Amino acid sequence: MKDFVLVFDIGSSKLRAMVAGKGVNDTFITKGYVEADYEGFYEGRFLNPEKLAQVFKQALSDLDFDNSKNKKVYIGVPAEFSSVIATSASMNFGDRRKIKQSDIEVMFYSASEKAKGEGVEILSVNPISFTIDDARLSYSPIGEMASSLSAKLSIIYVGREFISLFNSIIAGFGFESVEYMSEPLCEALFVISKEEREDLNLFIDVGDLTTSVSIVKGEGLAHLSSFSIGGAFITNSLSEAFDLTLSEADRLKKMVVLSLKGKSTDFYELTTDLGKVIKIPLNQANEVVGYIIDTIGSAISKCLQLFSSDYIPFLPVYLSGGGVTKIKGGRDYLAKCLGRNISYGVPRLPGKDKPTLASIYSLVSSALKS
Repeated sequence: MKDFVLVFDIGSSKLRAMVAGKGVNDTFITKGYVEADYEGFYEGRFLNPEKLAQVFKQALSDLDFDNSKNKKVYIGVPAEFSSVIATSASMNFGDRRKIKQSDIEVMFYSASEKAKGEGVEILSVNPISFTIDDARLSYSPIGEMASSLSAKLSIIYVGREFISLFNSIIAGFGFESVEYMSEPLCEALFVISKEEREDLNLFIDVGDLTTSVSIVKGEGLAHLSSFSIGGAFITNSLSEAFDLTLSEADRLKKMVVLSLKGKSTDFYELTTDLGKVIKIPLNQANEVVGYIIDTIGSAISKCLQLFSSDYIPFLPVYLSGGGVTKIKGGRDYLAKCLGRNISYGVPRLPGKDKPTLASIYSLVSSALKS
């Protein structure tokens, strides 16, 4: 088990855990995978933190994980518990010489020392871009000849309350160390190629109760926002609109096809929890779903405006998570709301290319590199 990592993905309504190692051709060997429903979090707070330890205990039991051989665990930090600042740093070497890895590390350390704040821990320092001798842009400066080096850096923070909560949980299971990783950053670096990240990219993860919006460039996040709206809001709205139970509303949500424009006589035929078949007007159901996706799209646009008041043309957009991608026509509807083309953000793994798997496999990838 020493060549395998244990990773936890803290979703807004599901906790997922995976034990995996490196396979051939950049694939993974999965030893175990579990997911469990739990109360989740909303607006940056866990709804029932007292039960989290029990959820972890059950996940470890289901995985049959032996931590006597592997004393470390990796935990993804959701966007709602994170924040990002963009800063800059520079070094003057005097004489021209090759840039070394140690130079980069010193620059990152200096930036992190200046960026320390109350109530937060620095999760990572990542380069957005480098400039050699105040003139030449670079994304991989190590080995280049230079007399000076400057960098645009992304510093990701996590709240100390989050760290304290999960440190106490993990310590109770006999692990010796825990490493925290930014889930939005891991997803972006895993899904978007290095070449594509030389320009700005927009990465959106719509979950059950939360949505994260990341502006990605280089190896870092130039901006990170989140808001507490996701796929569960669609389920709740369908439930209220048609007087359905949540399980009935969830089944209806899976039936909806947003690209359909029906007549007044067109219906979705839904089987209730009691086995009765009822008819739900097609256009009305689509309007309910579309309204929530419109709301999500408007919030994403506001997040973009926080990054830049100027419209950014040709901005590649990636969408992951299950909040919108599981709805037939959901991605295309959101694309119309944003006025941009949207690609699915999926793992580049055979048979695993689903938007819902982007977060867990990206965390595994980062943990294995770590």
